[in-house]
Amino acid sequence: MTNWRVPTSLSQIVDPARTALIVWDMQVGIGANAHNRDSLVATLQTLLAAARKAGVLIVWSQHIAPPLEFTPRVGLWNLMRRQGVSDVERVKPTMQRGTPDVEFLSGLSPAAGDLRLEKATPSFFVGTPLEQRLRARDIETLVLTGVATEQGIELTARHAMTLGFFAAVVEDAVGSLSAEGHQVGLAALRKTTYVVAAREVIEAWGQTEGSGAS
Repeated sequence: MTNWRVPTSLSQIVDPARTALIVWDMQVGIGANAHNRDSLVATLQTLLAAARKAGVLIVWSQHIAPPLEFTPRVGLWNLMRRQGVSDVERVKPTMQRGTPDVEFLSGLSPAAGDLRLEKATPSFFVGTPLEQRLRARDIETLVLTGVATEQGIELTARHAMTLGFFAAVVEDAVGSLSAEGHQVGLAALRKTTYVVAAREVIEAWGQTEGSGAS
């Protein structure tokens, strides 16, 4: 135990060599509906440029829902609630492969060297090889951005920490369908994870201080 070193500063926690920037569901059918879409996209573009300059691994989640016949009953129940219908036969499929809704927003798309992973749940670790890919690269920290704060961002941050990763949520690079939902999510995340501003992360990536963990 005496030889272990625990990172204490933000620059140590988001050490570029051990950090992945997660871009969560910035798609036409999800990210486009954020209450703070314009400012979120602008901030995220700046953050992506800084990540590429620092050599940070960038991981994009692409939500693609299963056909209704392969959707769990709880998923159908959620669709019924969101669509305001009481009969499952009236549920309309959303975020289906090959539809415009699953495409990334203009100005935000994976580049060569980025990792894009499809998923179908609010946790990036369920049903995907994300954990395996991160551990192969010795990643220890996830910097989370995208939509929605109180749903996929919060669940993935908590799941990451359960698996032994640090999680840092960029408060001005995440959003929700409503300002209220966004604030509720941030309030909960402040109690269990790091909630930071984009400028803090960018400044940390520009520093030369090494990681405090080995």
